[in-house]
Amino acid sequence: MINNADQSLLEQTYKNATMGVLAIESVLDKAKNQDFSNDLHRQMQGYQELASKSKEELDKLGVEAKEKSIYDKTMLKGSIKMNTMMDASDSHIADMVIKGSTMGITEMSKLLHEHPHADGTCTKIAREFVTEEEKNIDIMKSYL
Repeated sequence: MINNADQSLLEQTYKNATMGVLAIESVLDKAKNQDFSNDLHRQMQGYQELASKSKEELDKLGVEAKEKSIYDKTMLKGSIKMNTMMDASDSHIADMVIKGSTMGITEMSKLLHEHPHADGTCTKIAREFVTEEEKNIDIMKSYL
């Protein structure tokens, strides 16, 4: 029997991590500072690992990981393009990444509080996502 709490946590982690990858991919070519670029690459790698972990656990539950729609992906890319059109500085991009990470933390924290009895593995992956986002924010602050 599939536990809805487990599925919700894993699906949200997968969604947030895959959108994080897409967002970072959309700004990587704009990074001017090599350290900033390296930090963005590390952040993207973290998202890829979390997406992979959550997808693997969803597979174990017999649930297919839902990809974001073309519309959602296009909206994200369009928003990033508009946001960087006038200001593509590392500081502005770092600010955008911080805001995205903060949204991810908020969504995941709410879900963790809604599902306190979720499976330990699912909860661990969701908490790992939150911890990674908190680290990402701290790193991005140095570029503001």
